[in-house]
Amino acid sequence: MGLNKLIEAALVVVLSAAAVGVLPKLVHAVRVVQLQLLKESQSKHWGRGLLLPMSHDF
Repeated sequence: MGLNKLIEAALVVVLSAAAVGVLPKLVHAVRVVQLQLLKESQSKHWGRGLLLPMSHDF
């Protein structure tokens, strides 16, 4: 899907929401999802990397 098609789809959703009067609810839902995405992308959710054992013989 090209960027133009994505923009067109988003525009249709926004205009439809505005036409039926639920644009504030749509904006709120988008903000909630953005916050959830930010929370899930924090490094504490990444897990631990596998580290190779290090020898102390220098």
